[in-house]
Amino acid sequence: MTLGLYVHIPFCRHKCLYCDFPSYAGLERYRDGYVQALCRDIAASPYAGEEADTIYIGGGTPSLLAAGEIGRILETLRRTFRIADDAEITMEANPDSLSYDKAAALADCGVNRLSLGVQSFSDAMLSFLGRVHTAAQGERAIQAAYDAGIHNLSLDLMYGLPGQTLADVRRDVERLSQLPVVHASIYSLIVEEGTQLKAGLDKGDWQLPPDEATEAMARTVHDAMHRYGFHHYEISSYAKGPFESRHNSKYWTYEPYIGFGVSAHSFDGKMRWANVANIPAYIQKAGKGSVVAESVAIDAERAVEDYCFLALRRRAGIDYGDYARRFGKAIEDDFGPVIDQLVRQGLLERTAQGCCLSEEGLGYGNYVFSKFIR
Repeated sequence: MTLGLYVHIPFCRHKCLYCDFPSYAGLERYRDGYVQALCRDIAASPYAGEEADTIYIGGGTPSLLAAGEIGRILETLRRTFRIADDAEITMEANPDSLSYDKAAALADCGVNRLSLGVQSFSDAMLSFLGRVHTAAQGERAIQAAYDAGIHNLSLDLMYGLPGQTLADVRRDVERLSQLPVVHASIYSLIVEEGTQLKAGLDKGDWQLPPDEATEAMARTVHDAMHRYGFHHYEISSYAKGPFESRHNSKYWTYEPYIGFGVSAHSFDGKMRWANVANIPAYIQKAGKGSVVAESVAIDAERAVEDYCFLALRRRAGIDYGDYARRFGKAIEDDFGPVIDQLVRQGLLERTAQGCCLSEEGLGYGNYVFSKFIR
């Protein structure tokens, strides 16, 4: 098997309003010990010696680490795994912690793809969200990374935010089109339990746009990105040419990935597991004992369910031949009536290889996915 490798950096300068990721502000005192623990954890991996063709360093804010620290982590991965010569090596970065010199140093370490958390090109919206950078800093960071030689650039944007208008979304996507990016993840806001955003909405401090306004934003994004030369390959993801995210595609195509760091998740085809969320506990245990907090075996019934709803996130959808090769039976044996019903409803459409979400189905993805959970 060819693995994807994920490394989680949990440190942030400031916790954003909407964020429920395992990221923490004010814990920089653990940074040195955490990098050492990561390297121990990687070196002790039971998957040592396996081939890997993607590395993704996510967070949190990985760009808060020095380039030398990122280099140590990458070198440990290279010593432990057989990293393909053409491996995609991605690092997430925030604009306030990425300069030309930093990007050039990261490129020297082997980082060949950057994912920048821009989120909006409106200073008012960025301030509301708790971002610590301005729109101008976002633009400068992207250009600096490109000038430093990293041309596989992705950025994140959000829509469906309190106070956001259709014109705001249109301007964000237009500004994206003027920058040297080849990939974009453009998300509809999901309000997560335990976030500052959820608390404020519950108290009535803010209001989300009406559903029809958010749906109009989604259509605007979709249409504009196509005009600007991007193809829509996953519910929230757009790419130019061959620049789809190879690492993230592993999640959607049921390929194995191994995670290192606090709260990192892994999947080897038979098991899913997640690491401890506590930074001091991880530092203490990494490389010396198990850092797994929870795990679940994937039985035959769950495997086919997971495969289908993950595949349907991609615009290519489910490949019936791949399904038969993986599971030794035709998909119609498991989900024939479900697929027929969703096709009749106009939410799925048949393709030469199988089936995929229709244009209408894109707006009802969670409903479609639920039909494959038995």
